[in-house]
Amino acid sequence: MLYGKIEPDDTETMEELGRKGYGLIQKKNGFRYGEDTVLLSFFAGQMASRKRRIQKAAELGTNCGAASILLAARRDDITIDGMEVQREAAAVFEKNIVLNHLEGRLRSFNCDIRDLFSQGPGEIKRSSYDLVFFNPPYHAQGRGPVTTKEMNAVELLEARFEVNGTLEDFFKAANWLLLPQGQIILVQRTSRLPEVLLHMAQNQLEPSRIRFVHVRPDKPSTLFLLCGRKHGKSGGFQVLPPLILYKNEQTYSDELQSIYMDKGD
Repeated sequence: MLYGKIEPDDTETMEELGRKGYGLIQKKNGFRYGEDTVLLSFFAGQMASRKRRIQKAAELGTNCGAASILLAARRDDITIDGMEVQREAAAVFEKNIVLNHLEGRLRSFNCDIRDLFSQGPGEIKRSSYDLVFFNPPYHAQGRGPVTTKEMNAVELLEARFEVNGTLEDFFKAANWLLLPQGQIILVQRTSRLPEVLLHMAQNQLEPSRIRFVHVRPDKPSTLFLLCGRKHGKSGGFQVLPPLILYKNEQTYSDELQSIYMDKGD
């Protein structure tokens, strides 16, 4: 990949994503993508419908755009509109779009998902997306430990806690954006599964497939990957085989290695 004139500034780093030669600029002291972002893009690449026409997707809470860039690398048949409330993060996502020459497929919007219904960007229309995916904050405010690093960096605090939108807000936005039968795909902590299912039911989003993520085979699930449809029919729900991350304390499982290293979708 020839990155041209796009380079990180003194507050940023740039890493190779290991897929299609794409790179990613991130803030040194801001949110930095991890395994959950990689798993979300992998699962979305697998679960997103394959049709003859281009699929139109939206990511809620893109931050620097890692999940969108990775999904774009896996699926050439998907365009993505990323929505991020933090101005600096949305600007970094815009840089990453240009960095990887994805201007024709990805767009960055600095907006609040809670405002889509009333004063969102004019280009974002109701009931116009085939897919909505997201990696929402894992903790409601006051329900998780706050690290010293997060206390000193508002970007990290807002990425980890529901400062700029609750789970309910994410599902309301997804319902508003999706076409009938459109798909919703997300990653979240297993402890919040009951809340997720409740909010899906309240927003006409029917779960269709779930995959639990385990650090090791002998450990409880820590995360889950979930797929559903707007106005989907009940009765076809599937629990997929678990995704195991590590063989032991230091060795990736074969599947996680393949997720990171394979060049296909």
